[in-house]
Amino acid sequence: MLERRKIQIKVCGMRDPLNLEQVCALVPEFVGFIFYPRSRRFVGTDPDPELFKIPGPAIKKVGVFVDEELSQLKKTINKYGLDAVQLHGGETASYCRQLSGEAVEVFKALEPHTSHSELEKYLEVVDHLLFDSAASGKGGTGQKFDWNLLEDLPLSASFLLSGGIAPPDAGLIRTLDLQGLMGVDVNSRFELSPGLKDIESLKEFVIEIRN
Repeated sequence: MLERRKIQIKVCGMRDPLNLEQVCALVPEFVGFIFYPRSRRFVGTDPDPELFKIPGPAIKKVGVFVDEELSQLKKTINKYGLDAVQLHGGETASYCRQLSGEAVEVFKALEPHTSHSELEKYLEVVDHLLFDSAASGKGGTGQKFDWNLLEDLPLSASFLLSGGIAPPDAGLIRTLDLQGLMGVDVNSRFELSPGLKDIESLKEFVIEIRN
């Protein structure tokens, strides 16, 4: 059962230095910075590199991109010292393959209804998947989907659960018996305003997940 596994935590949508320091004090495994201009949590066109030094070496910095031009994505990785990238658009397996020499972990966001044959293509070229509910536009939805849809994934799939995860969900997540579940991606349901996390509710969630 997954109650014996360590559920890793990614806190996404960070851009405020003080709030980021408070989040990092809870020691999540990942913090996410959104480089998609149409997101309400867009980190900015030219963010201060000092922001990306706050997590320190113990917490991995994830850049979230949506159909970014590949050469620009690589420049951003190097400029801000990103440890991982999360691809949240229509990036193909071929696109993902071209990141293999960048020394970063690659997460690919997919819909839970993605076919097994399509999943297998990505599993050959990315480190982990991330499952989010289907959206009419680009990026995340902030809405839950039926987690039971992930019960029959290919055995090699390692993934983050995303989409509308809220503070009361911690207990249920700890009891999920989903092969390959490595962690959760939390964002909007833990916010006071876009990009500003509610530290108390996040702290309670982290404690319960790690209980």
